[in-house]
Amino acid sequence: MSDVVGFVLMFGIILTSVGLVATFGLSELESFNENQQLNNAERTFDLITRSFTELEESQATTRTDAIDLSGGSLTLSPSSSATVNVTADSGKTYTESFPLNALVYESNDVRIGYESGALFRVQERSDAGLITSGPGFVCSDGTAILSFVTLEGDTERQIGGEGTLRVTGRLADQTLLYPVSSSGTGNASTVDTIEVELTFSGESRAREWANYFENADGDWTVTGESDTSVTVQCGASTDLDSVYIRRSIISIAYS
Repeated sequence: MSDVVGFVLMFGIILTSVGLVATFGLSELESFNENQQLNNAERTFDLITRSFTELEESQATTRTDAIDLSGGSLTLSPSSSATVNVTADSGKTYTESFPLNALVYESNDVRIGYESGALFRVQERSDAGLITSGPGFVCSDGTAILSFVTLEGDTERQIGGEGTLRVTGRLADQTLLYPVSSSGTGNASTVDTIEVELTFSGESRAREWANYFENADGDWTVTGESDTSVTVQCGASTDLDSVYIRRSIISIAYS
């Protein structure tokens, strides 16, 4: 009888050990697969960012990239806007406000997306979010070139699943916001400072943008930050001799 009891106990220990190994091994495998999925999505968004930059710079009129959804979802989120104030040497201020919107892939509480030329990766309820690739902004050596991108399309549609989704961007419009004249007040060389306010609703990325500008090259100064907005200034310590501000509108479609 003691041999039988010993065998049963030993067999139970073996089964328990196999179960623990299988459970924790599976957990590690699932974690690895999730990380691979998110890394693949980030690489795809890097390609999307490059494609949209080509549209922004008028190197193409349409660009298409494919993303493997892998159980995640893709949304055109109406969650961000920009206000630009250009203060001339004379004291006159020129103001433009417009939506930006973001193309966002979400999986397991991680969001990877494109917003006005920048690539970001943020995690819900975490301080580890980053702007991993900056926008088309220059503010250095007396020159300011700010290129904003607005994404337009169906902001109420969320696409999820396991298949591959083709994302097509088309350059719909492009406007030079500043200078507003070729001479006199409002020309490219009569600017004192530029102030940019980015405002967010719903999913805020104010902290990530503030961190980006605090570490970006050039004459950027973060002058205000809240949970839903960040304000930065270009030209606070350097005279601006040449200023150009552009807004491109890219239309988004799926297939």
